[in-house]
Amino acid sequence: MPEKSPFPAPERARFIEDLLGYMTVQEKAGQLVLTPMSAEIDGMIGADEVRRGRVGGFFGPINAARTHQLQQIATEESRLGIPLFFAVDPAAVLPRRLPPPISMAASWDTEAIEAAERLTAADCVSRGYNWAFSPALATGDYLSDNGFDQTTGEAAWLAAEICAARIRGLQIPPNGKEQLVQMLAAFDYASGHLAGRRGQHGTREQERLRAILATVGKGQPASIAIASNTEDQRQRNQVAEKALTHLRRPGGYEGLLLADWVRLGIKAGQAANGTGFIGLSADRIVAAVRDGRISAGELDDVVRRIIGAKFDLGLFRSSFETMAPPPDDATRQGHPARDLARKSIVLLRNDGDLLPLGTASGDLLVVGSAARNIGQTTGSARDEAGSVIDGLTARGIAHKFVAGLALREGAAKIERMIPADRMAIGMAGEAARRSQTVVVVMDQGDEVTGNRLGEAQETLLESLHAANPRLVLVTLGARPCDPDVAGERLPCVVHAGRLGSESGRAIADILSGEHAPSGHLPYAVRTRAGDERLPFGHGLTYGKFTFSEMSLELGADRILVNARLKNVGDLSGTQIVQLYLRAPEGRNRSAGRALLRGFRRIELAPGRETAVGFELGREELGALNGEQRLWVDAGSYEIRLGLSAARFRAAEIFVPQGVADAMNSGGASLGRIPGIANS
Repeated sequence: MPEKSPFPAPERARFIEDLLGYMTVQEKAGQLVLTPMSAEIDGMIGADEVRRGRVGGFFGPINAARTHQLQQIATEESRLGIPLFFAVDPAAVLPRRLPPPISMAASWDTEAIEAAERLTAADCVSRGYNWAFSPALATGDYLSDNGFDQTTGEAAWLAAEICAARIRGLQIPPNGKEQLVQMLAAFDYASGHLAGRRGQHGTREQERLRAILATVGKGQPASIAIASNTEDQRQRNQVAEKALTHLRRPGGYEGLLLADWVRLGIKAGQAANGTGFIGLSADRIVAAVRDGRISAGELDDVVRRIIGAKFDLGLFRSSFETMAPPPDDATRQGHPARDLARKSIVLLRNDGDLLPLGTASGDLLVVGSAARNIGQTTGSARDEAGSVIDGLTARGIAHKFVAGLALREGAAKIERMIPADRMAIGMAGEAARRSQTVVVVMDQGDEVTGNRLGEAQETLLESLHAANPRLVLVTLGARPCDPDVAGERLPCVVHAGRLGSESGRAIADILSGEHAPSGHLPYAVRTRAGDERLPFGHGLTYGKFTFSEMSLELGADRILVNARLKNVGDLSGTQIVQLYLRAPEGRNRSAGRALLRGFRRIELAPGRETAVGFELGREELGALNGEQRLWVDAGSYEIRLGLSAARFRAAEIFVPQGVADAMNSGGASLGRIPGIANS
């Protein structure tokens, strides 16, 4: 939650306790009831239950006018006038204006992500929603086996920074509105298979636990849905269970902990199907309180947090008028969705400086039906966005177009050759020979592909490359593809990914040089055999950057890292300076691996240089001990500063016991949760 409240803490506490004192057991139990909705269900369902104080909110798609009517019933016709939650997964109801998490992670830009998520919040609030079930740290976004932390846990630091930024964007109201939050965010880490077997420890578990606690500390989410699906899942997921134990400590997390809703539902005999906290039965909870399975204090503790969250949202003071969405001038250069889309594009290779396109590019040929498909840039036919062709046209870049392969109606991914492909490939090859530069746009789907394409796409690339080696490949799939053609890597590869509604303009901005690419990989690109093809953190720009004068200095309770970064190229560019740490043996279970512990985005004009500095304290050097507290061991630490996990300068520094003790007695922490930094 935001640190500063316009309402004194005693006033807030007094309001909550006074209201709690007036409530019956039935009304308290009703506050835990989130009635599931869908687009097919009449939005006024449950109106009588609202009047009786037996519903705390609704979950799922619902018309904005209905939310207003239901809020009026709750505040004007129920006995205590307690307003309602309207919760939703934004991805299920909003058009895909922003890149999905796996793509936005490539921006490494928390300010841009925070600004873009304010668009999500504005869209939700204009539709009457006040609780967003987002973001998730697992389930395919960041730390899952299908996300970008596949092997070592090196991305956990980045994942926590991104999730915290998304939470701030959803929650913190713009322009100093009087309520503490504009809507609630629900931070989720719910996938039980990610932590490994019971009793298994190591880097991944350590880093994921750090990521959970750091996200909560830095993002201050109003609600947390950690491992709340089933009791069995919580038992299997050691990472989530450790996080829950820590968050439940006295003086710890004060927001909505949805695992507690699940726990009360299980005690009340309600099967924890689905999420475990949606559709709880007020009657079952009341019965469990009366026969002692749930204590009155347990119920009060959960309801106290619910009332506090509604107070922080300003629901007890709102007129509940439907808000109009803010004007959306997506054509302006500074639009948050477009800004984030541009920054999420990764230039994987640019041999021969084929990009940016300029006068030397000559006649331009664009190949691939994905270049003009207005749905493929978002990954969904229902969410249309400007195509790559639209973006080039808007930018005034003259070009010709050929499909390259025969059209396949309804095919999500092109794999095998079909007879009509031979003619299409031949026509594309002839057009490529008559062009100066060829840009191929391909969508290989959302599966992890490494360096392999389908047979049809590989054949097309081989033919085009043989006809014209000035070949630029732009990939639109969720994960990058870096294919070999005739046994060689392509000279120029751009991974655009899924970029949302601003895809076409953003890609054209990068190809044309209107904006320099600045995205970096939030994962390592691997072959199907598991070999690393491109390292974690890799990404090029149109400038050429070098490091010099790296130095380490030991302070009383921190390490100071300094270096100079220079753009020695002919074009401006933005680079992401990354700091990695290899810790000594000891209680630190990440010893032996160099893990990300900080990053900076730096833009430099040609010939310019700047100082780059980092301060490393307990948050960066420490490991979580058995009590989930950061602890720094004395010993030699290797510090790596560079532009990827494989391109860096390195130096070692010894941290004496006295300095380690000073770090352990104070200094940095994983955010602002009481107890995390205390020894």
